[in-house]
Amino acid sequence: MDFFKRYSAIGGGQQQSASETIQRLADRVETSTLLEDKRAAVLGLKGLSREYKKEIGEASLPALLTVLKEDGEDQNLVKAVLETLNNLCTRDALRDVDHTEGQSEDPVADQFAQTIIDDGDNISTFLELLGDTDFYVRFYTVQLLGLLHMYSGEQVQQAVLVSPTGVGRLVDLLTDQRDIIRNEGIQLLIAMTESNADIQKIVAFENAFDHLLAIVGEEGGVRGNIVVQDCLQLLHNLLNYNISNQNFFRETS
Repeated sequence: MDFFKRYSAIGGGQQQSASETIQRLADRVETSTLLEDKRAAVLGLKGLSREYKKEIGEASLPALLTVLKEDGEDQNLVKAVLETLNNLCTRDALRDVDHTEGQSEDPVADQFAQTIIDDGDNISTFLELLGDTDFYVRFYTVQLLGLLHMYSGEQVQQAVLVSPTGVGRLVDLLTDQRDIIRNEGIQLLIAMTESNADIQKIVAFENAFDHLLAIVGEEGGVRGNIVVQDCLQLLHNLLNYNISNQNFFRETS
């Protein structure tokens, strides 16, 4: 689109023009009645969201979250919103490295992550989106949940626990036939089960033991790759110091 070509390379003295364009796009996301117009505006914001993260988050974050709740039937629109939210919540120093908690700080990304987490309905919306079969919807959603958990794990865990199907949706990721989504799901579950006994118990009773051992077998068992190691780490989280899960594991083996 012309506006993207014009503003994606903006810099220096033209910052005000970029701000005006971002505000205009944010207004279109909020007020457009046609999905085509709303989608075009979100795509424009997504294209600028790395370079102008602060401006786009401040202008459009509430509108983007509303789109997920009100226009979830449009997969292309949802994918663009989720990708934009991932850009807004990704700490800049983590773009080229693994998402490891405590690696760096980014006040802008952290501010937007906190804004999203503060409304528990947003986490519920993301958990609902995990039920979508579209690859990119599911992939961007599990990535976003991982970013939010890295910022404030306890709040995200509590939001997952109050959702009737929250933990079940996360465990369902273990049976996704697309390896990249399955592996992202394993990483998210490792983070969430590290110290939360309630989530540990629910994950175990959602047949996680069967799913994880099946993955270990598929990936070559003891001669397997890093995925096997991750599965064993998740099994360790579920069993270590958790008497209930240990008993359940013995009874169902």
